[in-house]
Amino acid sequence: MQKKYIWLISIAAVIVIILIGGKIYMNSLDKKEVEHEKKAQQIVKAEEYMALYLVRNYEDVRTIEFHPVTQTKETGFWHGSIDVNNGSTLTFSMRHLSDFDDIGIRVNPKTFDLNKKKTSSNENLENVKIKYWRGNNGDGTGL
Repeated sequence: MQKKYIWLISIAAVIVIILIGGKIYMNSLDKKEVEHEKKAQQIVKAEEYMALYLVRNYEDVRTIEFHPVTQTKETGFWHGSIDVNNGSTLTFSMRHLSDFDDIGIRVNPKTFDLNKKKTSSNENLENVKIKYWRGNNGDGTGL
């Protein structure tokens, strides 16, 4: 009779431990999903900022195509490349996706043939065809 109670208590304890562990695991998945979505939204904002920067600072920008934005784990920097007018490529890097003042832009003068405007303008993206990067599966979640 006493062995029966020990078995029941043991089984109940195992079930409680499994339930608690499952709850902790599910909470961690939810946090990762929220963090992932936040990064995807930050990438979209960074791409919009870069597109505006190009239109306002370079002449004759007609098309912009963004390529994957990735983070270097060692340094924490985010990197990406942009094709402008199907021929001129520039790369950018930034420490934080939300800090647009921290963006570094590099171009190869031999292959980048856009002319910089003498003064920055207030143009918008109305007349520019833009292909934003939305991650590996096309919806901005393929980080």
